[in-house]
Amino acid sequence: MELGEYIDENCIVSISSLDKEGVLKELTENLVKNGKINNSDAALSALIEREALGSTGVGEQVAIPHAKMKDLEDLSILIGISDKGVEFGSSDGDPVRLFFLLLAPEKQMNLHLKTLARISRLVKITDFKKKVLQDGVSAAEISRILKEEEARL
Repeated sequence: MELGEYIDENCIVSISSLDKEGVLKELTENLVKNGKINNSDAALSALIEREALGSTGVGEQVAIPHAKMKDLEDLSILIGISDKGVEFGSSDGDPVRLFFLLLAPEKQMNLHLKTLARISRLVKITDFKKKVLQDGVSAAEISRILKEEEARL
């Protein structure tokens, strides 16, 4: 499973919200806009429920908000970039600038876990985060960087 199969430049967005719920709402609305999901309210509710268990802010300016949903047939993934950073309850207390939103079919727990692990490896092992958080990097460039850095995994 390659992240690049699920993330094209239309699934890479700039985030303007300054709080956790606003970011989650903005990300889910973009999934609807891109035809990845039909119901942003259900997705937002699932993500907020998951966040109530503990923040998905993994530290080092990265968050991986994720949830499982009954009505999904396949993974839905979106990358969000915040110029200012958002307080997200991360383990290190730093604001989050790079968001990987992941929605997975409820019946595909293994795929959900493998995808979370792959995203984690991408941001920890490669230079992906460093390259995409530079000023002025376009969605097309981020898509290209994703494919290049993912090939290193």
